[in-house]
Amino acid sequence: MNQYLVMLSIGPVQSMIAAARRSRDLWSGSWLLSELAKSCAKSLKEQNATLIFPYVENPSLLDMNSEFSVGNKLQVVIAANSTDELIRIINQAKQATQARFLYEADAAIKQLDHAKDDVRQEVWDAQKTNYLEIQAAWAKIDTSNNDGYKHAIQKASSALAARKATRDFPPAATDPYDATCMLPKSSLDGAYETILNKSHNKLKTKTRTKLSLVDSEQLDCLGTIKRLGFDDTVEQFTPFTRVTAHAWIDRLTDDELRDINTAYAKLVKHGVATNVKGNKGDDNQSIYHKLPFDAQMLYPSRIDAEILQIERAIDIEGDQDLLQAREALKDLRDSTLKNVWQRIGQPYSYGVMLLADGDRMGELLDKATSLQEHQKITKALSDFAESVPDTMRAYSGHCIYAGGDDVLGFVPLDQAYNCSKRLSDDFKARLLDVSNDLSVDKSPTLSVGLAVCHIMSPMSVIRDLANQAEKHAKGDHIKDDISKRRNALSLLLSVRSGNDVHVRYQWDDNTSLEAFQKWIKMYVNKDIPSRVAYDIRDIHLSTYLIAKDQDDLRQGIRSAELKRMLKQARTATGNNIDGETIQQLKYRGVDIGLDKLADELIVARWFAAKTQQELGKE
Repeated sequence: MNQYLVMLSIGPVQSMIAAARRSRDLWSGSWLLSELAKSCAKSLKEQNATLIFPYVENPSLLDMNSEFSVGNKLQVVIAANSTDELIRIINQAKQATQARFLYEADAAIKQLDHAKDDVRQEVWDAQKTNYLEIQAAWAKIDTSNNDGYKHAIQKASSALAARKATRDFPPAATDPYDATCMLPKSSLDGAYETILNKSHNKLKTKTRTKLSLVDSEQLDCLGTIKRLGFDDTVEQFTPFTRVTAHAWIDRLTDDELRDINTAYAKLVKHGVATNVKGNKGDDNQSIYHKLPFDAQMLYPSRIDAEILQIERAIDIEGDQDLLQAREALKDLRDSTLKNVWQRIGQPYSYGVMLLADGDRMGELLDKATSLQEHQKITKALSDFAESVPDTMRAYSGHCIYAGGDDVLGFVPLDQAYNCSKRLSDDFKARLLDVSNDLSVDKSPTLSVGLAVCHIMSPMSVIRDLANQAEKHAKGDHIKDDISKRRNALSLLLSVRSGNDVHVRYQWDDNTSLEAFQKWIKMYVNKDIPSRVAYDIRDIHLSTYLIAKDQDDLRQGIRSAELKRMLKQARTATGNNIDGETIQQLKYRGVDIGLDKLADELIVARWFAAKTQQELGKE
């Protein structure tokens, strides 16, 4: 019997994950891709394939809707008498994957049974069988050669890359006058036509509410699955707003929590808010149990927008339930939350998306010359991935996806740095033993990107900014000293009213990391005023053209000007800045430059905040 090294790729990743406008879109897309990969892996395992990636010791991990995450690329070893038998096994796995997608599609469309005339059924039927791209490649393992396994990996990888670059190019339409091809496109990615049969203001209110539609928004089949799929487990998906508001919620008194929970339960009953019951710890209780709701209506702007939407719907339909929903929102705003906002301010409107990826994993995988060595690596990766949800829970965050060396999740602003550091340390520790066993030059590390974004930014934009932060952490832009690439943290602050600010630290640069933590602590303790960072930036810009050819003279001017400004500055309590703090800022400015010091301080101020009041106006 022959041994074959088989690689499979499930997609399209772009449509499933990156095409998102809401938290639910991102959650469902990531979850769906993992579920499809699990279905494929389960089918292969049931046909006696040896799983390399994902590494699975307990088969129940591959059950439907388990918390175990699987990446979209699978690698297995299959024993078969012929390529015909091998193809049959692979095709059966593809069919299982397609069946999992159709199961979720059928469950989603069933939720719109109340308004069948709102849906273009013929468009839905055509699209639901046309999404998945499942590609496979294989190479026979030469068991008579010590390097047979390694060579098979190289051949299969090349074949899969070639297959992914090859397109089938089916005709987009067979009839140039086909009306279904002349419809508005999906608002998520513009790739497929809408399945909605009417303009937004003519759809039934229940349809608009279920699909969480905003004005003029259109959804295709996949977009509808994202909004309505996984109905049995949807409450485990934590909205971005619940994570961003977590620090604010922790400051509420018991009486305030009771009143807000009571008022919010009414909103859920009227269908204008959702429960949050997932992200459970060892006690089988959600870490968000103090306020187990989406938290969107803790923001006055969101309440006002929802009331406006409801009033438009009332004008169209005159539904009495909508009148009750409007009154419940007004009661929450004017009675329950008004005094809380006066006491501690509003929750801050910014949160963090964390995106991380392993460094030098290719070098480690290239060292594996046998199935056993390869499985050691994938076991270490799987152990890390299984630990990620607990790690992020420890910092009040929620892991969206953790597969191998890839991590995606939401974290509160004030805990994002510590969470990133913990993930980096854990990843390095778990890969250390297998790296030593395989004698790699440098053990794999984790580069982490943190994107600080407004809650109203489309999720696709937030995801794109997180990608930018992760790439900045990777350091491919560094040309003069390539040793500073990888093993880093990148912080990207994207404020609606200003330019994006990038700050990057090597994980082994303890001096810089300690300085950043020190700035955060200073802002928390009100030891420095919030405007200091901007004054430092002004000094840098105003002295930029002075003595350009005399670095020592310009540095002396800048240091003197910085010292003068800091001595004149006053903290929020009206006190002078401590002399030691002035010296620390001065030395840091000399070390990295005033422009970078200003960026550090600006970002540190945001990571120290817990309410919008502490951030000030945007």
